[in-house]
Formats: sequence, structure tokens, C-alpha cells
Amino acid sequence: MEKEKEMKTKLTPYEQAFKANPLRNALEVSGFYIILGVLWIFFSDMALKFLVQDPARVEELQLAKGLFYVAFTGYVFYIIIKKRMDTYYNIMNHLNEALVELKKTNQNMQELEHELEQIAYYDSLTGLYTRNMVIKKIDEHIEQHPNELLGLVYVDIDDFSNINEIKGHTIGDELILLISKELKVSANLPHVVGRIGGDGFIVLLKKFANKEKMLEIVRNNFNRLKRSFILDHEEFFITVSVGVCTYPEDGNTTQMLLSNVDLALGKAKAMGKNQLVIYDERYHHDMKKQIEISNMLYHAVRNKEFKVFYQPIVQSSTGIASKVEALIRWHHPVKGNIPPLDFIEISEKTGHIKEITYFVIKESIQQLKIWEEQGIDMMVSINLSARVLNDPNFLNDIKVLLDKFDGDPKRLILEITESAVLTHIDESITTLLALKAMGFAIALDDFGTGYSSLTYLQRLPIDIIKIDRSFIRNIQSKDHRVPLLKFMIDVAHELKLKVVCEGIEEDYERHATISHGSDYLQGYFYARPNTADLLDTTLLKKKAHH
Repeated sequence: MEKEKEMKTKLTPYEQAFKANPLRNALEVSGFYIILGVLWIFFSDMALKFLVQDPARVEELQLAKGLFYVAFTGYVFYIIIKKRMDTYYNIMNHLNEALVELKKTNQNMQELEHELEQIAYYDSLTGLYTRNMVIKKIDEHIEQHPNELLGLVYVDIDDFSNINEIKGHTIGDELILLISKELKVSANLPHVVGRIGGDGFIVLLKKFANKEKMLEIVRNNFNRLKRSFILDHEEFFITVSVGVCTYPEDGNTTQMLLSNVDLALGKAKAMGKNQLVIYDERYHHDMKKQIEISNMLYHAVRNKEFKVFYQPIVQSSTGIASKVEALIRWHHPVKGNIPPLDFIEISEKTGHIKEITYFVIKESIQQLKIWEEQGIDMMVSINLSARVLNDPNFLNDIKVLLDKFDGDPKRLILEITESAVLTHIDESITTLLALKAMGFAIALDDFGTGYSSLTYLQRLPIDIIKIDRSFIRNIQSKDHRVPLLKFMIDVAHELKLKVVCEGIEEDYERHATISHGSDYLQGYFYARPNTADLLDTTLLKKKAHH
């Protein structure tokens, strides 16, 4: 733009020359010559007649007059032509300068266009295609080979953020480069490899006769990617999650294919990562259901559609339920009862779990006061999700709740899962210590289902472990011994922890868990979860039959 203004300023003085007409120029010069000649003849002849009386002398002066006119007009025409030629010469110079500038500008534009193309279509770190180029390649395939199989493989590095946090972004970039090289080797021409996110890669697989052969190759290469990498002189074992879909079976447009392969990857992540998932049209139904429930949750919290149910936790030595677990239940005005499994995970993703948890805490505090008035000595156990536990505002929020509803933290047990704690282990331990200092008891739920339970058991400031029902399912009779169950109970007791066995449904399971040393029992054998007013309150007082 600046160059254009500068060139326009330079050429402004010569605008009239650009607008000049050649015929008009010729007529102007000829007219000037004729008028000048006529005026010269007329006035010079009159002057001679007036000044010179001798005819011979007039003849001599006529010749001189003619020569003077030729010399004078020659000089005048010289000035006119020179001025015009100078103007045209300057114009030509400036036009040549403008042409040179235009060539430079055109070259710069070409270079800029090339740079923009590099930015738009090639990843600066890996040199792989960007998302834009991948989309272009899919479009080209659909247009040029509408009947040929095309495989889309979406590869995402599991827990990549941990590498960035632990080792920094420079080392994270090094891992990205290593993975990209692996993909280039495994998917060379005619296949296409692109990077479409921070730690996401997409591979377009071509020239396969059938889907089965393509999937065989994908599975083999998926296993090759699961290995250790040396990053900054340290070994890191890396896993990836992979989603796969194919054209035209799973979609006939680029947008549909990218959406479906993304769904497949999301499913792989939801299944615990380190998975390879082939797209299935049922995933669309699941996603639609999640979106519907997410929208319903927004109104459910505000319309108070939730209720708190309580399930007794019975002391094995007395048969008295001195504790209950608070469980959220949702009754939608149109859909009816919606199971927790259908909405708890979604509420975690949307953030509604925080409001739900605070609602359960508030209801539990108020119910404890009712039981106290009824002469029932009770504690309520409340589940805390990872999102709530790791919320930086949680400690302050729970203090506000206790103050507002006059809650006694010594009457409340906060249940956490191993996965919730391990998400941010050090921060979680700090939060749990603060909660214990406030008076809360801490229980570790679903104990035994994670592979790191025993590793972290001594570090966690907990009071109770709740053994998952999957171990109870291994009991076959009242005298049946389950060594692993016995071992976990003994370890807990050695660490001065109380033990709750969940999922007691049969009398022989009750007998066996008591004989293994469990302190508390919970399950349908005693009572199903129910609202406080419909709970069998006699169970809270009477001794269970042995």
C-alpha cells in the first residue's frame, strides 16, 4: 500500500501527459506555427513599409526577415519539443522504476504466498501436513476416487500433558518429533500423515483392497507405538489412544469422517486410554444421549430434581448401622428415574458434579440433624469426585457450607477413589490433610481395583478403606476363603484402618466377610438405598441376625 502511494505521488506531475492525445498535440504545434508565421509576416511587413522607403533595401531586409523567422521558429520548436521529450523521458524513467518495483512486489507476494502456504499446510515442528492439508487430501480422494477405500487413523498420545509439566515443552516437542518419525516410517507413500493438534496425529491410508487388511496393518503399528522413549536422559513408557474410521463405509463427506474418527478416539480415551477403537454408528447414539443428558442436567440442578438416598453401613460386630452412604438420585419430570451411571460421568465432564456434590453435603447435614432429634447416632459418607477434590476452591466452599448449615464435620465421611487422588497426588494429599484437620473422616472407595492401591496406601491420610464388590463376588459359600480379600483386610488393620466390604447380597457373603475380619458391611442384604423417610429405621437400632 505504501509503495503504491509513493509511485502515485511520483507520477502526479505527469498526469496531463498520460491523458494527452497525439493528434491534439500535433494540431496545437501546427496551429502555433501558423499563427506565429501569419502574425510575423503581417507585422514585419507593416514595420518595413513604415521604416524603410527604399525598395532595394526592403528586398534585402525581406531575406534577413525570412532567415530570422526560420531561426526564431526553429529555436521555439526546439524548446517545445525538448520540453515534451523531457516530460516523456521522465515518464519512461518513472515507468521503468514502477515496473522494477512491481516485479519486486510480485516476487515478495510470491514469497509471502509460499510462506503462508507453508504455515497453512505444513506443521512447523514436524514438517507433517496440518489439519487444513489433511482436509484438502480427503476432499481430493472423495472427488477423484469416490469408490476407493480410505482409512482415517487418529493417533493421540496418552497423558502428554504430564510430559510437558514434568520435563517442559522443549522435551514435549522432542517426543512429538519422535512419534512423527515413527508414523512417517510406518505410513510412507502413498499414505498421508498429518499433525492436527498438540499431541494428535492423523494418518490417511490408501490403496488397500479391503478394510480387514487395512485394520491388520493399523493394529500392528499400534503395538509398535507402545514403547519407551528416552527423553532428556530419562526413560518414559508411552502409550497412545487410536480411533479409526473408513470412507465410504463410515461417512461420505470430509466433515462426517473427521467427526466419526474423533468419536472413535473419544471412545478409546473413555475406555481407559491405550486402546484402539474402530468407529461404530452406535457411538453417535451415545454422544446424542450425552448431549441430551448434559442439557437436562443444567435444568435438573436448578429445578431441584435430585434427591439424596441413603444406604446403611452395618457394623459387623453389632449388626447396627451407625453409618450410611449418601447416594444421589435423579427423577426427571418427563424421562423418569435416570440411573447414576447415565449421568455421573457426564456431570464430571460438564462441571455439574460440583453443584450435585454440594447439594448432597447440604442435604446430609440437614438429615443428620433430623436423626439427632430422633435419637439416632449416625455418620454420613459422601462421595467426592476427582473434579471436586482437585478444585482449588473446594476447601473454602466446604467451610462456607458447614457455616451456612451449621454442619458438624465429625459426622461426615468423605469418600474418594484412587483415581481421583492419583490425578494430582501431592495436591490431593494436601487437601485431604486439611479436611482431616477440619474433623472429616476420609474413606478410600473401590479399594483393590487400581494397581497402585498398596503403593499409595501409607501416604494417604485415610481412616477407612471400602473393598470393591468384585472381590465379594469371589465368595462361594460362608466358609469359603478368599486369600486376596483376607490379605487386604489384614494390611488395612496393620495400618490402623477400618474396613468396609461393599456389595453384600447373600447371607454366605455376610458370614465369609465377617470371618475374614471386615469391620463394616454394606449391600442389598441389609437394605437398598432409599430416602431417609422411607429407610428402615429399625435397622439402625436392632441387631442383625447371625
